[in-house]
Amino acid sequence: MRAQCTSLGISLKAHRETKRSMLSQFISVGPFALNLYTALIAAAVLATSAWAWRHTRDGRVIMGVCVVALFALAFGRIGYVALHWEYFREHTHELFSSAGLSEHGAVGGGTIGLILALRVVRCMSPAFVRQWLPLALSLVGIAASIGCIPNGCAYGREVFWQTDGESSPAWLLRADWPDAYSIHNPRWPTQALMASWLAATGASWAVWTGLRANRRGCRSVSPAISFAILCFAAGDFLIQFLRGDPAPMLAGLRIYQWLDLGGLASAAMIQRLP
Repeated sequence: MRAQCTSLGISLKAHRETKRSMLSQFISVGPFALNLYTALIAAAVLATSAWAWRHTRDGRVIMGVCVVALFALAFGRIGYVALHWEYFREHTHELFSSAGLSEHGAVGGGTIGLILALRVVRCMSPAFVRQWLPLALSLVGIAASIGCIPNGCAYGREVFWQTDGESSPAWLLRADWPDAYSIHNPRWPTQALMASWLAATGASWAVWTGLRANRRGCRSVSPAISFAILCFAAGDFLIQFLRGDPAPMLAGLRIYQWLDLGGLASAAMIQRLP
């Protein structure tokens, strides 16, 4: 009995020492209450638009940024509703009001919007896109990942010191963040891992393009688009193994991982475009 109490005491102490999220699900802006997820994504889009205007002073570029943003948001929302149709079929009033985007839908929609802005509307230059894309990818991806923490989306699976071990990466990196039902438990910090991955890859691409800015070479924007999709898909494929949110399974992989594999294939095809 004493041993059981000691074990329980250690477990409770470890649980209390787990990092809890200090983020609130809603923030107040004057008389309005905004969901943090929505507010951060809006701020990221505005920041990338401001960067574009500061470096170009061209209204056509801002129009191109808006085209990319609209396609990303529209496809992201459609993908999210489609993947959770069982819920939205009974809660149709939340089709547009509840927070949530499919990251794969947003990446696909943003890619379509970017190609339209480059090839059809012709309001963005390849040179601009090569510099702007890593910033947009990083800021919007980081905003969505951080916004997911208090909203309980894309949350990690639970970890236990009894089974994972007190010195295991799972227990050392644990965070006491909520799931979709606002239940706090020690779990993999998948949102933070994705945000860190996008920040690192976006910064690396920005540095690389900066070093090559004054060099002659391929002027195609295809490598930039391909790199963005490749980085997102590769990172998400690995992090999906740590996710705890429910998802349909196919041949041992989550449906999102199959979408990531499709993204990797599309990145290879886009790389070959002129």
